[in-house]
Amino acid sequence: MKFQLDKPKILSQHVDTLVATFKSVHERDYNNYILKHLPPLEEYKEIAQEKEGFSNKSRFHKCEPFEGYGTFRVFAQGMGYYRYILENEDVMIFLSNAKFGSDTPQIKVEFRASYLFAVGQNKAYEYVLGLINLLLGSNYESSVQRIDLATDIWGVKLEYLDAMRFQNSFKNSNYRKGSKQTGIGFGGGAFMFRIYDKLEEIKSNYSKHYVKAKWVINGYDEDLGLNVTRFEAQFRRTELKKYIPQHTDNEIAYVFTHLGNFWIKALQKIKYAPLTNNECIRIADGDLKSDSKRQIFHRARKDDTRFQFQTFLYHWDNEISDFPIEYKTIVEPKVEVAKRMLKGFIATTYKAMESDPSALADVLIGMQRDMYEFEQMTLHEYGLTKVIDSFIKQEKLKERVGVEVVYDYSLVANEAYFKLISSFQNLDKIHEYIPSLSKSEDIKDYFPKTHGASA
Repeated sequence: MKFQLDKPKILSQHVDTLVATFKSVHERDYNNYILKHLPPLEEYKEIAQEKEGFSNKSRFHKCEPFEGYGTFRVFAQGMGYYRYILENEDVMIFLSNAKFGSDTPQIKVEFRASYLFAVGQNKAYEYVLGLINLLLGSNYESSVQRIDLATDIWGVKLEYLDAMRFQNSFKNSNYRKGSKQTGIGFGGGAFMFRIYDKLEEIKSNYSKHYVKAKWVINGYDEDLGLNVTRFEAQFRRTELKKYIPQHTDNEIAYVFTHLGNFWIKALQKIKYAPLTNNECIRIADGDLKSDSKRQIFHRARKDDTRFQFQTFLYHWDNEISDFPIEYKTIVEPKVEVAKRMLKGFIATTYKAMESDPSALADVLIGMQRDMYEFEQMTLHEYGLTKVIDSFIKQEKLKERVGVEVVYDYSLVANEAYFKLISSFQNLDKIHEYIPSLSKSEDIKDYFPKTHGASA
């Protein structure tokens, strides 16, 4: 590991994935609760089956199947033992029509990583628990099928030889993007541990950008250009059962109470040691006896002059792990949101229209109309924000590398920039907004003649 700060900084610790099942244990509750919800779900599923689509994910019916829990998408097809699949922005729910007493749990819930990150695992579980009580009553068993624990550390960069710095019997794998190594992994199946460049993942999958909101709160400064590395442990059911006492009434509550213990268990399995590059090369050459190899690891762990990163990683602060960020406030900087809204809407809508060249104009007109109606901003003004934004970044870069600035145009650019983005009225509510496209409405009804329409 390359340490870019005197002491790396933990930016976030949280439950990144959670899958749980719930099974009714009282036949009267089974008859009075879950059975009553199955006929309406069957109707919603039949409606979804009548819709055309290229994949099962595109065939669904939007409805409110559970009073007080908002809109869900009910899909046209189930999966395995689960006949009904529903999802919203927070969870995916699988429901089975298995008879009472069957080995199959009636409900499986997959919590979305963004939801767990936003509200914390406890509040996310409270929300789901209310829904489970609605569907199963108060008599049921819960079990954890999978949980992933994540720690994001600022100022740590993976190096080529890092796989040699772990002393374990797991098979390891390298994650690459082209010729660049982006991560390493250990294990598979019941237990996995992954270490990877989180910033590189965000570049490849921009939907992961929300994690930066918490990073900034905890001191992250993107302008420093330092790496953020994620350390992530995955426990599946077979491994989890080893650490959960038998006959535990509420496995989820037990796991949440002992997150720090599970994290330490994971780290003890991979056993990092602060080996020098020379020691790594000697081990990689393979001409060492097993005793000599163990001695190298032992000396490295006992050497107080080396940064004992494994001990640093043992830290699991429950206040950090369950730090609640209000879900609706996880938004990117305003211009970044606007870019994603514009590009994403045009791309997905155009694709949905089967990429008909004649439809592109309709898509752009619809986007122009919606942006002005919702944001009071034209595409021309939006285009100007992009140009000025790029200009300001270039001015900052010139100053950073020592290029003499004869006249600081960035002051003028900043003034124009903030004047333009003030046109954005509702971006804090962007998550609630789904752009609509209506070919029949005339664009001129939405734009004053004085506004341009080009980007």
